[in-house]
Amino acid sequence: MIKKTIDITTKLDNFVLKNRMISTTLFAMKQTLPLLAVCVYARLISQLILSPNALFVTLFDWRLRIPAIFQLQEMLSLLEVFVLMILSATFTKRYLSVRKVTQTTLPTLTNFLGTYFLFLGKGQTPTYDTSQYLLVILLSFISCESFYFYQKFVSGDNPQPFAVRFLIWAALILLIDVALHFAIQRSVVRSALNTLLSNNFFTTFIGLVIISVVAPLLWWLGIGLPRELINNPSTINAVIKNLDTILTNTNATLPYPTNLYSVYTAFSLFGGVGSTLAISFILLFSIRKKQQHLGMLSLLPSLFNSNQLLYFGLPIFLRPLMLVPMILTSLLGTLIGYTAIVTHLIKPATLSTPNTTPSTLVSFLGSNDSWSLLIVVIIFALSVVIYRPFIVIETSEVSYEK
Repeated sequence: MIKKTIDITTKLDNFVLKNRMISTTLFAMKQTLPLLAVCVYARLISQLILSPNALFVTLFDWRLRIPAIFQLQEMLSLLEVFVLMILSATFTKRYLSVRKVTQTTLPTLTNFLGTYFLFLGKGQTPTYDTSQYLLVILLSFISCESFYFYQKFVSGDNPQPFAVRFLIWAALILLIDVALHFAIQRSVVRSALNTLLSNNFFTTFIGLVIISVVAPLLWWLGIGLPRELINNPSTINAVIKNLDTILTNTNATLPYPTNLYSVYTAFSLFGGVGSTLAISFILLFSIRKKQQHLGMLSLLPSLFNSNQLLYFGLPIFLRPLMLVPMILTSLLGTLIGYTAIVTHLIKPATLSTPNTTPSTLVSFLGSNDSWSLLIVVIIFALSVVIYRPFIVIETSEVSYEK
């Protein structure tokens, strides 16, 4: 059964990799990886040391004074957008080259600027989540296809790359990006999701299972997730009520012992969505030097719940080969964590921990129950077992680089 599942997934993955848009996307992601690494580590240093609510600041009251001239969070946000701009430009150049388009300068520049206008508002900081990879790729793809057919329709004997007719096309693309910026800025989807996650349904077994499946799926698709699904959901009503109960009476019965924080965050987010810390660990022992380097590069961010380097470097985006183990490990963590709590084998995490606390320590720090560390070790070991055959296949195939 296991071998059959892996074989089917591998065949589906190979089929997907033949798609021009997806293969170009994966190529662009790998080309963007060095810049993304700078962005990820800069964000990590900020979260651990530099920002006012950094992990080390919270735990050890260790503060570094940053000159007022450096707007740290704004600079990091701009860097994140710049990564997306480079991703879009690289995708455009590569895709049009595959389509045998020789004049790629204008569309590359157009999509580069279009991504800027899509994410940045008057305040020059992103107005919403910058991990919207699917949105960036789809807009770049539509732009490339429209340029390809537009060029065929209006090209003369020797078309100039910056002729008026092409500048008109560029202006229309940029106007669409600006319009989408204002449309998405006014979107109520994110606030609706935040409200939905506060529903008591997600303290039940079925609700937690649904989250464990949907969160990896959305992340795999390149759709930005609510903060409650990638960080410690301390604003969720069930978590707040549990904390209030403990502070009032230590021995009181918790109203919601199983919730997004005590189950999903504590046991299904090792290294980020899909428990991808196991991937970094496996890559360290790969026979390929490039994969070993990716494992070393991604290990530290993975320990602090960031898997973007794996998302771009492996890559994970739209790969069926990666989706299956992501869902399986996410479900595994939820099932084991939920069972351990309802059977009173461990205490549920109720105390708040900083957002950058490694997920592998959330259950212990949030409950002060040392038995939870054993559960974490078991889940991580089983996650390695689940991921290993898929990673072995992935590291032996490089068809998207051809």
